[in-house]
Amino acid sequence: MKTSTKIFLVLFALTSVASVVLFPHLSAAVKFENAKLSFDFSPLGYTALGLLVLSNLFGNVLYFKFLKTLSLNKVLFFSTLPLTIIYGISLYCVAYLTNLNNAFANSVKTLLNITTKNHYNSLLWAVLLTILYILLLFIIYFVVTKPLYKMEKLLERLGQGRIKEKKFRLGGGKQFAHIGLSLLKINRKFDEGEEEGLQKIPKALNKFANKMEIEKLQNKQLVSRYGYLSLCVIQDVGASGLKGNYQTLKLYMEAAQPLIKRFNGLGVDNCSFGCLGVFFRSQDALDFSHAVCRAVKIKAKRIGCKINCFVAVDGHKVCCLLNKNGKLLVNEEDTVALSQIIDFSKKADCCLIFSNAVLDALPENYFLKYRFIGALTGQNVNCFESLEVYNRHKRFLLDKNKQAFEKGVQFFYQGQQQRAKLIFENLLKENPNDKAAILYLNQCEN
Repeated sequence: MKTSTKIFLVLFALTSVASVVLFPHLSAAVKFENAKLSFDFSPLGYTALGLLVLSNLFGNVLYFKFLKTLSLNKVLFFSTLPLTIIYGISLYCVAYLTNLNNAFANSVKTLLNITTKNHYNSLLWAVLLTILYILLLFIIYFVVTKPLYKMEKLLERLGQGRIKEKKFRLGGGKQFAHIGLSLLKINRKFDEGEEEGLQKIPKALNKFANKMEIEKLQNKQLVSRYGYLSLCVIQDVGASGLKGNYQTLKLYMEAAQPLIKRFNGLGVDNCSFGCLGVFFRSQDALDFSHAVCRAVKIKAKRIGCKINCFVAVDGHKVCCLLNKNGKLLVNEEDTVALSQIIDFSKKADCCLIFSNAVLDALPENYFLKYRFIGALTGQNVNCFESLEVYNRHKRFLLDKNKQAFEKGVQFFYQGQQQRAKLIFENLLKENPNDKAAILYLNQCEN
């Protein structure tokens, strides 16, 4: 038994004995006259009341300490036992109250508006007590089972790989303390597995890859898996040389790379011309791409630089391998389509372009404004420009002229340059800043 428990036990015993001795003075302070309840406390009556309050306080502390030593099934029983006893006694008293005829009973009946002729109010009070009992049961169950909710969240994180916490605080009693200790030991096993030569697996792979793929990656083998690649290329227009390179690198480190992990992606370690992330759901890849465009724009305003951000998203079967630090390595041939999309984005001044493989895999309820922007030469890849990354005015104009622009692009790829030229000329009269339309118009004229 802990020292604090012994102290509370002694205090509970002293206050309980004293309150029992002085209880006659407390009962004498409560008077019933003419079916009315009144109080007249003497100094000893106030003392008895204070000792009774302290006794209940110390008793509750001891009771909660007792509950913490029990397992969950016993905690559920003993935490609801006092409430159930009080509920049962209260129902019995309400039902039997009409048969009593004394000063105290009459005062209570007057207070509760219960008469011998009409038992309807007794039924209403019983219903009210039942509702209160159910509500208190719900609160007790919620509090008692809260450590289970924390344990569930902790297991979800632990299932995705090692976590950084040195202690797992689940709350509850000794049983949950032992569970937390066991989970901590499991967490430490990840380090032991790495020391034995098993490759460290990123959390996103643990979440989306199957067991066979994880085993291959742990054994440092190549894995081929379909994913959605998002390539972000940042260019500092205002500065050049060392300063421009520093600002670009800073934006990659602060704005682009942290967002990959936030949207359940994996950063690629061997991409030399931008920030490349691999995602396993098309919506995650697009959410990351929209977020990185906004983040770069905000960061560029803060540091006072003119920055161009180009993002390309495509679905592709990727050959994955992990390096010593658990970073993802991909085959450069898998990024050919992305580099072509980036080149087109720079010419057409489009911030975010994604392929038809990404569009076809999006959920039906995914809200997105976009337009068909063209097709990659020599590849069966149709490209679409996201309009969500632009300001309201530009987005409105591009969305308004979407059908006409797409029709012009289709005429261009069908070899009907003159018809496409007329469409792009009309579009530029209404929106002269549509650089994609300008690019197509120049190609039609040449």
